[in-house]
Amino acid sequence: MKRYLVLALLVAGHYSAAFCQDENLKKETLKKKYENSDIGQEIDKKMRSDVQYPDSIVLAPLHFINTYIPLDKAGFDFTSISLDVVVKTKIPKGYNFYISPFNGTFNEIQFYAGIQTSSDGIPAKGGKERKIGRGGIFSRWMERDTAALKATGYYASSDGEGDFISVRNKVKWDQGTYRLTLYKSGEVDGKPVPPDYKGKDLIFAWGEYEHSWVTMSVEDLKTGKKYIIGSMAFPGKKLLFGNYNAIFLEQYGSVINFAKEKPKATPLAVNYKDLPVVKLEIKNLMLNGKLVIPKAVITNPNLTHHPEQSKIAMPIPILSKDAYDPKTGTISYEVGEFQRWK
Repeated sequence: MKRYLVLALLVAGHYSAAFCQDENLKKETLKKKYENSDIGQEIDKKMRSDVQYPDSIVLAPLHFINTYIPLDKAGFDFTSISLDVVVKTKIPKGYNFYISPFNGTFNEIQFYAGIQTSSDGIPAKGGKERKIGRGGIFSRWMERDTAALKATGYYASSDGEGDFISVRNKVKWDQGTYRLTLYKSGEVDGKPVPPDYKGKDLIFAWGEYEHSWVTMSVEDLKTGKKYIIGSMAFPGKKLLFGNYNAIFLEQYGSVINFAKEKPKATPLAVNYKDLPVVKLEIKNLMLNGKLVIPKAVITNPNLTHHPEQSKIAMPIPILSKDAYDPKTGTISYEVGEFQRWK
């Protein structure tokens, strides 16, 4: 029974586990932690266990698909980025689904952002972590000081996915069209960032170097209602956006079962035939207010999955399909329906 409980916790805990409010973590200790490690290695450590899994499941979380968008104008001075997300099908209540159209770097500090069907966080006004339902989320790695965020609703500081801080807020979203935007919204004085900084020079840098605030908003283009998710601080008054933006579509919270019978290992399982099929488009990529139509995009199904999936002999089947229109820059997705075995 013990190992079955551990599996249930692994499945359920991708976003809700291990929130930490200890804001007195020493920066030098955190920096030292990453001298010979990185975010991927730290996530792997957190999610590894001695659990033995049935051979008929795909563990959560699973990225149905990752899309990589190379940017011709690499390292540009950032003021804003936005995308329109057109959700063409209703998403059932209780289904844990994440649309993340922003994944990149500011001055080599990684971030991701998007909208989820099941979000959670610690109230900015105080209190314990709670479920908030459908919402927006904006996270950055390599910082744990919550003074480096401005939460209008909820926040997180955790080492559950590598050390990160995050802002979250409720967003009433479903079938419809939404404009997600990240924009520079202010600056914080401090020691200038070295012009020749490398890699890990700017990690856990709040209180030492100058910073810029970046705010996330979600606008319902049908109603005109705009939601402010919150703001995150990144080192540097000049923010250089990296040479790519990435998109992923994720199912989390439940294993996907490919056997006739439900696995005994966890109650949090959904048969692949019962997965909701979600259709959506992502279009109108705007960088600093100018429309960008990528020359090409690169897509990979199942590229990101639970580290322990390697214990399971069954290959991960393809549960997504996509198409790109280079004339309009529109990326179309359909996820949740079995396509083929890998």
